[in-house]
Amino acid sequence: MYKHVIRAFFLLLAAPVVRAGEWAPPSISAYGVVEVPAPQPALVIPDCAFSGTTDIEALIEGAVRASVSSVDVAVYGFTLPRVADALVDARKRGVAVRVIMNESHVLTPRVSDQILQIMDGGVNLRALRGAGRYGIMHNKIGIFDGKLVMAGSFNWAVTANTANSENAVFSRDAAMVAGYRRYFDWMWGFSRSVADGPGAPVENYGPPPEDPLRPVVFNGLALPGYSFSPGGRTEADIVDAVNAARESADIAVFSFYSLDIAAAVIDAQKRGVKVRVVVDRVQASQSEVGRLLYDNGVPFRWSQGFSGKGVMHNKFAVLDGKLLMTGSFNWSANARDNNFENMFYTDSPAYTAPFAAQFEDIFSKAYAPSPQEMAQAARSVPAE
Repeated sequence: MYKHVIRAFFLLLAAPVVRAGEWAPPSISAYGVVEVPAPQPALVIPDCAFSGTTDIEALIEGAVRASVSSVDVAVYGFTLPRVADALVDARKRGVAVRVIMNESHVLTPRVSDQILQIMDGGVNLRALRGAGRYGIMHNKIGIFDGKLVMAGSFNWAVTANTANSENAVFSRDAAMVAGYRRYFDWMWGFSRSVADGPGAPVENYGPPPEDPLRPVVFNGLALPGYSFSPGGRTEADIVDAVNAARESADIAVFSFYSLDIAAAVIDAQKRGVKVRVVVDRVQASQSEVGRLLYDNGVPFRWSQGFSGKGVMHNKFAVLDGKLLMTGSFNWSANARDNNFENMFYTDSPAYTAPFAAQFEDIFSKAYAPSPQEMAQAARSVPAE
């Protein structure tokens, strides 16, 4: 009995720590003597992080390894080797691991090695398709022990960590975590076992969970802490927030197609709000919104990944320096109507200040297209 107690004690010591703790996992020597390594610094999960300056894969890995009861993941695709190892290890030590992935990334002859690894490791992986013909499961969400939620633009992919301009946000707010858990469970109810093959097209999943409190107050406007799609009020809340801006609107969005949001941005510019917009260079050539903003005098730039390759994959806005909106939600009708997406809202300076600084960095390095380049981009926009 005594031996079992000692073993349980050291297993507890071996559990990773996210915010506090000094001990590295002990080991047993060949002579049965406990060898305790030198203290190691604990991994600290920040409120937010940006690719190019932070190893976001290491943060996700650390959050998984620190989890003791549950890990719920909803991601578009998956190619992170260290996180794959951590998910399989978590499953082996009894953590309940559930993963939802976009159907076309799972049910394909070219499935990634990391997806195969977690499937072979017994992780409960399910597939989910979006609504309509073009809908996808586009979230990038992690929920750890029901106490920590991760959101943002960061795809769980190697290129997101090494090339793309991305962001990740983490929250321990109980209401925020609970809202994302409700959304995950809602999606889980529609997801399918990989063994069942592709699902039939779905026209409408019904309304997603909503934030009943709408606790974020911006210039008198009540906004939610989170919003979800397909369906939901995300586009409408973005429009309302832009309409409420009084001083500045800094916008960095990978794919900007929404004419309703574009109209709100142009109106803000006309009433004296300092508006700046940066979009991904390739996506910009496929949307008429860029030309619309440009023609209305909105400071408008093209960008790409932080390493000189990749893409500018963010989807965030900082308004008046005191409201942040970020998530997986591209500013498009498809994100609104067909995709599984999320948006995270906050007025906390712990988030708004770093994102404002990140926008300055992205915008200062972005490229201001010439009138000729804008005309060429406009001609290349496909008909919808």
